[in-house]
Amino acid sequence: MAWLLLVLTLVTTEVQPMNNLQDPAAASYSISLGEAAQHRVLVEARFPVPASGKLELWMPVWTPGSYKIRDYARHIEEITASDETGTVLKVERPSKNTWQIESIAGETVVVRYRLYARLLTVRTNFVEAGSGFLNGAATFLLPRSSDGPFDITIELPETMASVVTTLPQSGPNRWRAQNIDQLCDSPIIFGSPRVQKFEIESIPHHLVNLGGEDLWDDEECANDVRLIASELANFWGEIPYDEYRYLNVIAEGGGGLEHKNCTLMLTGRWSWGDKDRRKGWYGLVSHEHFHAWNGKRLRPEALGPFDYEQEVFTPDLWFVEGFTSYYDNLLIARAGLIDQKEYLKRLGKQISGIQQTPGRLVLPLSRASTDAWIRHYQRDENSVNSQISYYTKGAVVAWLLDAKIRAASDHHKTLDDAMRLAYRRYSGERGYSHEELLSIFDEVAATDLSDWFERFIDGTDELEYEDALEVFGLHFQPEKEDEDDLEEKEKEEEEPVPGWLGIDASESDGRWVVTRVRVGTPAYDGGLNTEDEIIALNKYRTSSGNWKTICLQHPPGTAAELLVSRRGVLIRLDIVFGKKPDLKWKIQVHPEATDEQANRRALWLGRAGVEAREKELDEARKEEPEDPKKD
Repeated sequence: MAWLLLVLTLVTTEVQPMNNLQDPAAASYSISLGEAAQHRVLVEARFPVPASGKLELWMPVWTPGSYKIRDYARHIEEITASDETGTVLKVERPSKNTWQIESIAGETVVVRYRLYARLLTVRTNFVEAGSGFLNGAATFLLPRSSDGPFDITIELPETMASVVTTLPQSGPNRWRAQNIDQLCDSPIIFGSPRVQKFEIESIPHHLVNLGGEDLWDDEECANDVRLIASELANFWGEIPYDEYRYLNVIAEGGGGLEHKNCTLMLTGRWSWGDKDRRKGWYGLVSHEHFHAWNGKRLRPEALGPFDYEQEVFTPDLWFVEGFTSYYDNLLIARAGLIDQKEYLKRLGKQISGIQQTPGRLVLPLSRASTDAWIRHYQRDENSVNSQISYYTKGAVVAWLLDAKIRAASDHHKTLDDAMRLAYRRYSGERGYSHEELLSIFDEVAATDLSDWFERFIDGTDELEYEDALEVFGLHFQPEKEDEDDLEEKEKEEEEPVPGWLGIDASESDGRWVVTRVRVGTPAYDGGLNTEDEIIALNKYRTSSGNWKTICLQHPPGTAAELLVSRRGVLIRLDIVFGKKPDLKWKIQVHPEATDEQANRRALWLGRAGVEAREKELDEARKEEPEDPKKD
C-alpha cells in the first residue's frame, strides 16, 4: 500500500487562536488526496492507547440534519494497524462500525485506511482529480475513550490549490477540532475555490464557490447572498456565530446540509444562468442559513448532544425543517430576490403538493417527524398514499399558524415574534420539548391553540385555508381561470370532458408500466398495481402516445376493460373512467381585497409586498377619472 505524502501549497482559511494547543490530541489524522483521481482518500490516524491496553475505534452511522442510518463504514476499503515501530497489530471487528486493536497502554497505534469517496451528496465524501469535499461523520474513525481534541492535516496534490473549512486552523496545513461534534459539523472542501467575502453587522461571511468557473458570476452571486444574509440577521435580531461560510460546490449535484457556522450545498453548473433555477438556489441558501438559528441552536432536546451510532427521535422536524421551509422563500421575497407573484406561486405549489398526496390523511406531522428514519429518506411507490413530507406540510402549517397568530393578536404579533421568542428561550444547551415548543405559540397569540395543534400537527384533519387567505386578501383560483387562459378555457368548454384514471406510468424498454397508484383514483379502485404493464383498453393496443386520445373518447363514467401484464401473467381489469380533479391551489390576490388586507400583505412579504402594493396603487391612480375642474 502506497501512502503518498504531498505538500499543501496554499490555504485560504485564516489561522485562528486556539486555547488548547498544549492539550494532547485524542487522535491525529493525516489525510492524503494523492489518489483523488481514483476517488480514494488515504487516512493515517494516530491514537494513544488507553490504560486498558485495548483501543476501540468507532465510526458514525448517520449525519445530523439527515435522518437516516447511512453506515459510513461500508466505504472503508481496507484498514491496517501497527505500533510506532512498524509491527503489525491485529484489527478485530466486533460490530459494523467498531474496530478493536490490542497494544500497550500509553503507546501509540497507527491506523491506516482507504476510503472510497464518490457519493455526490452533502452527507458523504466526494473527491476527484482537482477538487472534492469531505464530511467528518463519513471520514473519521474515532477513539471510544475520548471526545477530543483532534488534529487534522491535509496533503494536497499539485492539482489542488487550497482548503476551506470552518475548523479552527492551528498551524500551516493543520486544523484542530475541539470535540466530536465540531469534527462532524465542519465539512472540508478543497481544490481551487473562489472566495467572496462580505460583512453583515461586522461579522465576516464567505461565499465559497467550487467549480463552474466560467458559468457563475461570483461577484453578483455574493451580492445576492449578502441580501439574504442581511434579511436573516434582521429577522432574528442577532448573529450567533463569529464567522459563516457558504460552501457552494457547483458539480451537477443538489441539496444542502446545515452546520453551526456554515452550510455545504451542491448545485448544477447551469443554475446561475437559468433565472428560475437561480431563484431555487436562493431558496436553498436561505433555507440552510436559517438553520444556523433554527435547528443548530434552537433545537429539540433530542438533537444534541448527538448519539452518532443510532437513531434519535423527535416529533418536531415539522418545526426544524418545515418552518425553515416556510421562511426560506418568504425571506428571499422580503430581500427582493423574488416578487410577490413568484412567492405566491411557490406557496401554491406547496399546497398543491399536499392536497395531491393521499398520505396527508394517514400520517400526522408529528409522526412524520418521528418516522423520518424509516420513511422520509426511504420512499417507495406507496409513500404517496401512506406519508406526508414534514418539509412541505410543515411549511404550509407555518403559513396557516402565522395568519392565525396575526388574527388572534389583532395583527400586533406574527409568527416572526414566536420564532424569536423560542430562540431566546430555548437556544441554549438543553433545547425544547414538544410541549414547550407549542406553548410558545400560545403565548405569542395570547390564546389556547391546543385544539388547532391536535388537529393539524398531531392529527390528520384537512388543512383549512380560508382564514389565512382572508388575512392576506388572497384566494385560490383554478389554473383554467388564469386571465391569460380565458379564451382557451372557453374553447375547452365546447369540447367533451376527457376521462381520467389517475395513472402514473412511464415508458420502460418499449413497455408502458405503472409506476404509482394513488388512493382514490379510478386506477386504484379498478385494481391496477404498481409495475403492471398496460397493454390494451378493450381490444385495442394502448401506449403513452395514444392515451390522451383514448381518454378524450372515453368521458367520465365510461366503463372499459384493461388488459395488463402483471409479472408475466395477463390480467383483465374492469375500470370506470372518472373526471380529473380540478387543481384549484393557485394562489392569487383577491380582486376585491381591501386596503387593509393589501397593507397586511405588504408587511408580510416585505420588499416584494411593498413593491407589489406600490404597483397596485399606481394602477389604481391611472384608472381614476380625471377631475374636470383640474387644468
